[in-house]
Amino acid sequence: MKLWKLFARTMKVMGNRCIIYMLAIFFMSASFAMFSVMSSLLMKNVVDAAQSGDSKRMFIVIAGNVAGGFISLLIYRKAAIVYNVEAKRAYSVLAKQIFYHEVRLPYTYYEEHHSGDFLSKLSYDMEKTSQIYGSRFRRTVSPLLQVMVFLVPMFMLSWQITLCLISVNIIMLAINAILINPMRKNAKELSVINIKMTEKLSNLLQGMEQARMYAAGRNTIAEFEEANASYEKKNNKKILYTACLESCNNGFDLLCALVFLMIGIYFVQGGYTTLGSLAAIYTLYGNFSAQFLMLGMYLPELIGCLANAQNIFDFMDEAREPESWYGNLESVDKTKLTGEDEERVKETESRCQKEALEKETAILSMRDITFNYSDDKPLMDKYNFYVNEGESVAVTGPSGCGKTTLAKLLLSLYPYKSGDINLCGDSYPELTNEQIRSRIAYVPQEPYLFNESVKENIRIGRTDASDEEIIKAAKLANAHDFIMQLPEKYDTRVGERGNRLSGGQKQRIAIARAILKDAPLLLLDEATSALDNESEQLVNDALKSMKNSKTIVMIAHRPQTIELADRIHKINV
Repeated sequence: MKLWKLFARTMKVMGNRCIIYMLAIFFMSASFAMFSVMSSLLMKNVVDAAQSGDSKRMFIVIAGNVAGGFISLLIYRKAAIVYNVEAKRAYSVLAKQIFYHEVRLPYTYYEEHHSGDFLSKLSYDMEKTSQIYGSRFRRTVSPLLQVMVFLVPMFMLSWQITLCLISVNIIMLAINAILINPMRKNAKELSVINIKMTEKLSNLLQGMEQARMYAAGRNTIAEFEEANASYEKKNNKKILYTACLESCNNGFDLLCALVFLMIGIYFVQGGYTTLGSLAAIYTLYGNFSAQFLMLGMYLPELIGCLANAQNIFDFMDEAREPESWYGNLESVDKTKLTGEDEERVKETESRCQKEALEKETAILSMRDITFNYSDDKPLMDKYNFYVNEGESVAVTGPSGCGKTTLAKLLLSLYPYKSGDINLCGDSYPELTNEQIRSRIAYVPQEPYLFNESVKENIRIGRTDASDEEIIKAAKLANAHDFIMQLPEKYDTRVGERGNRLSGGQKQRIAIARAILKDAPLLLLDEATSALDNESEQLVNDALKSMKNSKTIVMIAHRPQTIELADRIHKINV
């Protein structure tokens, strides 16, 4: 993306408040420059009055200049407050947009990208992008605005000296511009390395046991140290570029001062200007030259920050999950089981399944589902499945047959290619993804618990649930007894990812969460496969208590869990 388009998109984040932001920068710059102008005019008038001996005139001039300077400072102060508020607001808006976008990406994005990638964008790239609003843009634009203000009195005082000074400063600016591309490239490289470092660090924190027990863990540490060393090397290059900028700027500052003195002496002796005008120009020139130095310094840094903004916007351009996967899929069969559908059922389904569908007793039915992750052979081809209301069905099959894929399709994490899924009398193409998921309570093999209290982790199932309803759900999930033995009972914090609880305890809290949701369908994906025998028995006891009162689909392979089902549905490879 071209720099000016990238910058325009960065400013677009502010919306209509961008005008207020820009005006605040303008008044900050103009008022600050006017204060310098007042100071320089004060110097001129004092010198002229001293030469003429007019003390009365000098008093009036001083009073006028002081009043003008005071008004300029008041304007600057007000504009600075508005500017800082709008800069913080822009950062907040952008952060919200990133988070809003992140939680609405399709499930495939999370499977294909490391969490460290997002964390790096939210921390490193976001922090660099925020500098555009907070300082980099203002420090690039403000020098130009102030230079324009300075040029008016400088040209009026002596246009010859002013033109000479502008020529020298333009040469300095051109030299600084040489470093723009290297600093932009360096910013991109630092961002990429930071993503790698964040990924390695995240792996270490989440897999600390493996990192300590296996050689691969030590390799991860070595990879992090290598990435850290690479970051240090690239950052040193950035420091070198910055040092070169500052050295050039300071050298030119000294050179310009010498040039000014030589030119000034020549023009005063030649009668082209007065000593008072020269003193005023010299006073202005210090600020004038400083603004050129700032422009040369911060323009490359602004370009570098825009490189980080590019990473942010590339992320935000990732396609979001649609409201419904099936809005534009003509291949999805949206018809009910009548006519032609009944003929397909006769060919593909068993007698009991056909009877259940014809009687319309199925709360869930999957008809002729075709699905594949890539263009290879379909993982599901004309697949059929049904569950009656109040029934418990165990879905079994060898590894790789599509059991987890079945769960993902039911949760609408992936769209199927053709066929139809009907849940509670509605076809999936007639529902939004949110409506589909609201009708299913899901318990995965490894439930995620937040670093909150037990009560709040259960309440996730239904945020408006009362404490009594939470306790009731915990009792049904066979979790109440162990919760009451915790130090603070339901108010006990479970730690990150629930690491203060055992696997069986976490699973029962997840089941309590699902019960509290009170959805028409309870879907369990290998909910007992990672548990020991005692924990498995406790979880199975919880499932027994829900039989007949809940419609349950259990993806399972352990015999004790499968025995709980009213019916077994086997998926063949």
